[in-house]
Amino acid sequence: MSYGKSALQTKKAKRTLVCLLAASMCQSALLAENLVDKIGVSGFLTAKYQQLDDDNFFNGDQKTGVGKDGSWQDTKIGINLTAPVNDKISVATQFFATKDDNFNLTLDWGFVSYAVSDEITIRAGKIKFPVGLVNEYVDVGNTYPWITAPELFYTENLQGPNITRESYTGTSVLWRTSTEDTDVGINIFGGEINLESMDLRKLVGISVRMAWNDTINFQTSYYQGTMHNTLMSVMEEKTHSNLAVGINFDWNDIIGYAEWATTDMEVETMNGTSWYTTLGYQMDEWLPYLTHQHLDKGKESTNPQKQQITTAGLRYDLSDTMDLKVEYSLIKTQSGQGLFESIPADERANRFGIAVDVVF
Repeated sequence: MSYGKSALQTKKAKRTLVCLLAASMCQSALLAENLVDKIGVSGFLTAKYQQLDDDNFFNGDQKTGVGKDGSWQDTKIGINLTAPVNDKISVATQFFATKDDNFNLTLDWGFVSYAVSDEITIRAGKIKFPVGLVNEYVDVGNTYPWITAPELFYTENLQGPNITRESYTGTSVLWRTSTEDTDVGINIFGGEINLESMDLRKLVGISVRMAWNDTINFQTSYYQGTMHNTLMSVMEEKTHSNLAVGINFDWNDIIGYAEWATTDMEVETMNGTSWYTTLGYQMDEWLPYLTHQHLDKGKESTNPQKQQITTAGLRYDLSDTMDLKVEYSLIKTQSGQGLFESIPADERANRFGIAVDVVF
């Protein structure tokens, strides 16, 4: 009898457990469904091919640069996820993969935002660096006219102007206000950046942005930090600072970009200035444009670097979310190697490029 009673209890217990598990699964499914409803998903992709008419490699080495045999480097894909936690708190992330890293998926940035008020937001986590007109979305090719954002300004190559553009780990306070025709934003940020060539610690900076009638956008920024784990021992614990100013406009189908920056790393060979200008004209789906870039680095040193790039490009919008671009560039190296892997034998080199950009 005791055995039968135990079996009956066991059966009841099993039925209870099954009911609890079923209820739990239904609840989890509902929670998952609610969570999925909250998550916003977007993404972008760029397929890019470039070729140089020189035996050298530009903006990288044999593995990462553009050479005579052509390169699909900088072909990339990114996924953005955003989710509101409540009325004041939200989370945003971007996962990123590029051919340069064999399409290994990495967390490009990810942070939590807290809205103190309608005008003030605090962010913490891994945040995209807010220096440069397009740096916060520089990987999304569909958002600007060029195949690649001007390399003599935006490159991550140590031989470039060293305008830091990687995401930093830390916090920021954003203040934004708007009137009928003007938007103003101030971003105060701080933290540290871990690069392949060095770490930038005790980072502090400010970025100020103003926009008028969605026609003119102006930005100026300044940051500084202390360099550690550097490739050059002379740079260890020195201050890295940068001042940048930029403006872009879209007026009567005329589009323009212009940026200038100066970098001081307390090492003469690393100090320099960089600037570029772009002018284009929108004709329905067609956008022809011209860009001129300039890098002047280590001007007072024994190893000065001076390079210019002039580019003629054409963008065609296949749809609202997809474009096709072609470019032809003349690269002129007046002294040193600039962004070439080694000092070029000829002062001039030509580069051809074609790319497709998609956002989704």
